[in-house]
Order: sequence, then structure tokens, then C-alpha cells
Amino acid sequence: MSGKTKLYIGLLMAGLALLSVGLWLLFYRSPVIEIPEGEPVITMNLTNPLQGTSSLLSIYGDGTVISRQDDWFNIGLGNEDYPATSVWKTGMLAPEKLGELTAMCMDSAFLALEESYQSESAVGSGTTGKINFIVSFSHESIKKTVRALGYLNPLDSTPASRPPYPLDIIAEKLTDIYENMTEEIYRETY
Repeated sequence: MSGKTKLYIGLLMAGLALLSVGLWLLFYRSPVIEIPEGEPVITMNLTNPLQGTSSLLSIYGDGTVISRQDDWFNIGLGNEDYPATSVWKTGMLAPEKLGELTAMCMDSAFLALEESYQSESAVGSGTTGKINFIVSFSHESIKKTVRALGYLNPLDSTPASRPPYPLDIIAEKLTDIYENMTEEIYRETY
């Protein structure tokens, strides 16, 4: 075989490899998530160290809902039955539902909440294994963030004790939005 033939075969193989990579990227790319301008009006961040999960729910002024839940318990453990994943979900809130949430967050009861709360079961036991959730609100000139530690059961995320009112109601409504008003659009496995 001459040198030119080997060169042409090599170039043909390189072209096929590039074409294959291009087709793979075309068919298996992650979806584009349209994020509205500006910061979210309401966010909820929930971290559960015992279950190895963290999630972030963001609601924007136009009603767009974007959430990401990371299941990172098995990162580095090599457990193929339960791989680490990230799940992206999106949805859209009706204007009246967004208005209801905004009104609850602008209510004097929410604005009067302290910056941080810790359940009696979490006092003195450190933060290891305690579920941490943070609710932030930002609308017009009002900004408020409230953190609660240890109010949920770390094994199944059920309430261990009630966080202060109205944080408990707001958290329930945001959880309902995540579970019932969003749909999965992308799942990444590590």
C-alpha cells in the first residue's frame, strides 16, 4: 500500500470519527433551559445530608419555575444500582398562584420572622444529618431570607416538628409546586 493510500484511509477514518461525535452531540445534548431576566422572586433550598440530596426551587416574576435536585449520596462510591443524579424540572405558575405566594411572603408575619431557626431536636446535636432549608423572597424593595434547621425528619423528609408560622405554610406550598406543578426535562447521571 502506498503512502498516499494510507494517508487517505487515515483522513477518511478521522472524518468518520468527527461525524460520529457530531451526531452524538446532536442527538444526546442537554436541553436549553430558558431562565428569565432578573433574580427569582422566591427560592427554596433544601439540603438533606442523610439522604444525600439537595434541591433548589426558583420562581421568577413571570411565573417560571425552575428546579434542580441533586442526589449526590453515591458520588465516588461506585454503586451502579443507585448512581448520583441531577434532575432538572420546569413549570409555569398561574398569575393568581404567584400572587398568593407573593402576598404570603409580603405579609408582616413572614417579614417578622428571624433570620434563622433551629428545632429543639437539633439544639446541641450539631448540624450533621439535619435537614437545612432556606426560603428567600425578593420583590421590589423587600428582601427576606429565613433558614430553618432540623424541622424535617432526615430519613424521609417528613415534618419532625413544625417550623414557625408562616414558614411552614410557605414551605408546604413550595414543595407542592415542586412535586405537582413541574415536569422533568433533563436527568444527568454521574
